[in-house]
Amino acid sequence: MRSISPPGSESYWAEFELNEADLNFIDNLLLERGVPLTPREMAEALVMNRIEREQAAAEQSKQPAGQAYLPAERYRIGQQLHFHNLANRVGTVTRVRASSNPDLPAFEVIEVELDGELREFAAGFPDHPLNSNRPLIAETDGELSPETVFQRNDSQIIREVEAGLGNRPEVVRIAGKWFHRGLLAEIHEGHLNLAEAVLDVAAGGPLPTKDLVEHMETPPGLDPLLTEFSVDYALQEDPRFDEVGPAGKVIWFLKRLEPPEVLQTPERLVDQRSSYDRSVLGPELLELERELDDELSELGPIGDSPAPEVSLVLPFPHWAVGSLPLSVRLQPMFPTAYEAPRIRFILVDGHSGAKFPGWVVRTPRYVFGLANWFRQYDVPAGGLIRVRPGGQEGEVLVEALDLRRRNDWIRTASVGEGGRIGLTMLKHPVGTAYDDRRIIGVADRRALEQAWQNSPQRLLSLDRLVPQMFRELSKLNPQATVHAEALYSAVNVIKRIPPGPILAELVSRPYFESVGDHYWRLNEDQWKEA
Repeated sequence: MRSISPPGSESYWAEFELNEADLNFIDNLLLERGVPLTPREMAEALVMNRIEREQAAAEQSKQPAGQAYLPAERYRIGQQLHFHNLANRVGTVTRVRASSNPDLPAFEVIEVELDGELREFAAGFPDHPLNSNRPLIAETDGELSPETVFQRNDSQIIREVEAGLGNRPEVVRIAGKWFHRGLLAEIHEGHLNLAEAVLDVAAGGPLPTKDLVEHMETPPGLDPLLTEFSVDYALQEDPRFDEVGPAGKVIWFLKRLEPPEVLQTPERLVDQRSSYDRSVLGPELLELERELDDELSELGPIGDSPAPEVSLVLPFPHWAVGSLPLSVRLQPMFPTAYEAPRIRFILVDGHSGAKFPGWVVRTPRYVFGLANWFRQYDVPAGGLIRVRPGGQEGEVLVEALDLRRRNDWIRTASVGEGGRIGLTMLKHPVGTAYDDRRIIGVADRRALEQAWQNSPQRLLSLDRLVPQMFRELSKLNPQATVHAEALYSAVNVIKRIPPGPILAELVSRPYFESVGDHYWRLNEDQWKEA
């Protein structure tokens, strides 16, 4: 394709905003194509159209008023002309007469008023040298093709398209594609009841749209793509159904048959932090926060490409729920979606090859469905797990490191008088490798959970909870020192708090004293005074 000069400078596209003409173009594009389009497809077509419109407007603005003067043409009184050889000055023809030069073929002379001055020019004179002096539009340096413009600014343009379409009732969206509402096929309540029955038979799903359409008596002669999109939109608008497919796929599930833990965030995983001064965390503590890789931490992406596998320490709240944190490092391992808040996928046991359903819950950032797997291999809170892509699309493989049952002396959550939750050292069965600083055993899971549900400790502010759990840990160590990682793990037995606020407590409270290598000591006298 020949390059087209883009309107304006690079900043024109970096600051791109949709206007009404753009939205009208997209409306017409959807009507003309007659099929659902992605934001990228619409944005690519829009860039081409915007360039053509802007270029045409720019060229028109450059053209002076009136017809270009050429000696070969004939003109009439009152006609406006512009003169390319006179810097495009514009004048009006005031008189036309025959020439009086007997040495030349007959031609006309026009009198033109130019800026208050009357001047004469030849007309009807085919052999005049100015007839070859037609204006040319020169190519400019630094031209950009529409492809280049889109390549450099695709994210900004796509965002604008999505934002603009989101406010237009004429278009609808499902699974990342847009379509004109006026072209949707009619899908009535009977169709939706059939879809519910089919999903019910399939234990809720998941099923792709085509499997549901097969049981519906949709209008004959419709394009299959149009039929599926119309059904998708109708299902999306009905609260009985949940679209749970990864990006690029539409898969349906009955919402009433989904696990409650994916429809509502379990209490154990609800973020309980309050505001804190993040500026008190120095480089070493910020690095520790990144190493802990909590899904609730304010961390940016790690690199351009995801690691082939990720090993993680299982946090206590996720152990209790049967989930994994969808942290910065783990996110690339699991499927994502354009809009769906929940994604159904397959987990693969890396030891036995067994497959079982998993759920990505995107906004609270966790992966649900591993409770039985944890119990099967005696994975403790603080156990080491490896995650990597499975052998097929939509599968994720999980493995417990060092799968070997043993009885070890470990920190164990216990229930004391009055239902108070504390920590003690007990010999406890574990089935995998674990992190010494973050391991938390549980002697009586049911008793602990009941105590936790009724515990007043959950109501403590962080400045009271952190010293309390610090003392529980320090009594287990002859030196009475506590590592920041161990404190983070212990606090999360009681309250779901990411590392940042806990580390800020260590730095900002005068009764905590650093002894190096992220170990701290509690000054009891200062703490009591505080």
